[in-house]
Amino acid sequence: MDLKVTLTIQFFGILLLALLSFSLNSSLKSTALKYWKYAWLALSLALVGLYLALNYHSFAKPFFLIYYLGEYAFAYLLIAGCRNYACGKTINFRDPLILAAPAALTVALIASYNNEFIKIFNFHSFIMASAFGTAFFALRMSDKLPPNNTGWRAMRIALALLTLEFFHYTIIFSLRHTSYSQHLETYLSFSSIIDLVLQVMLGFGMVIVLLEKVRQDVEETNLKLKEAHDRLEQLAHVDPLTAAFTRHAFYSFLQKQNRDEKAISGCVGVFDIDNLKPINDRLGHATGDAAISSAARAIRSLVRTDDLIFRWGGDEFFVVMPGFDTAQAVARMGELNALLKDVKLFGAPEKTSISVSFGFANFSDINDLEKSVKEADAKMYLAKQRGKEADKAEDVRFSESQPSHPDAVTALH
Repeated sequence: MDLKVTLTIQFFGILLLALLSFSLNSSLKSTALKYWKYAWLALSLALVGLYLALNYHSFAKPFFLIYYLGEYAFAYLLIAGCRNYACGKTINFRDPLILAAPAALTVALIASYNNEFIKIFNFHSFIMASAFGTAFFALRMSDKLPPNNTGWRAMRIALALLTLEFFHYTIIFSLRHTSYSQHLETYLSFSSIIDLVLQVMLGFGMVIVLLEKVRQDVEETNLKLKEAHDRLEQLAHVDPLTAAFTRHAFYSFLQKQNRDEKAISGCVGVFDIDNLKPINDRLGHATGDAAISSAARAIRSLVRTDDLIFRWGGDEFFVVMPGFDTAQAVARMGELNALLKDVKLFGAPEKTSISVSFGFANFSDINDLEKSVKEADAKMYLAKQRGKEADKAEDVRFSESQPSHPDAVTALH
């Protein structure tokens, strides 16, 4: 196959890789991809220079210079992209100085060998083989992908084969003056196709590696969103003051039970703290919040592990107790006010006694739960009223027991 034909095929293949890289870079923000897209562009320009050098001998020198410098730029940007992908390193202003020595030597060789491309290519092959080997070892340091990743493996295989290929070119071109020179010309007519196959494999690996990185970024983003969603769900379902479930959690509980279609029965209790307003007015809302928190802890200490405590609002709670009836629940709650006697509250100078009124109602089906809550609430209200009446009666008895005349005080002594 004619060298110019294979060179043309290689050029269009590399140009497509360059266009694909530029297209990906518009949606994938990656420094490594930025280096690689310019690497493919530099290689495309290098192949144009080589093609023109082979077709226009009178201008061969400048075109050969474009070819060699373009290839060196490709090698440098390829290594820069691999290093950036592997360990995040970016190009600094001193790095391009690495190209100065091979570029100067190439210019000198072009001037000395009077357009004898094959003599210069011997030196060039060694430089390119070293560059591909450097990119191979730079990519090996990557900890961003597992070793069995297809793109990572394709890139490393392609770089290893390109390293061997260009080292073998160094040997092949060293035999140009031997008896094998005629066979070498036929052999090298396919070199551009071999280069293209390996370079396409390298470009394919780059694309897969970058898409894998995007997938990892998306998974990390989704994980963070899920964690944020879970935190919001926690905030929406759990009251921060009492650690009881919220009203929103209660309706979620109803929906879940309706979806599961499991039979559930038991009783529900409604609780309300008595005379919380005087505590708020006298000692402040912080102390009132402490009273609410203490009441919640006391209720929690008396219910079972599977029972659900909800803060319905303010100082009102209700408890869902599956498999229990009102008699059992009331018996459990008999110690509630005893637990809340003489408790230490934040902001209160001395211990304070808290009382809680409650009422229970049975439910035989999840659909009756809201109705049972209202029934229990009515019973709780009656208990609160009875408590107020008892307090008033106690105040009256206390007042009647006190002496009504100053002389009576003296008589008591």
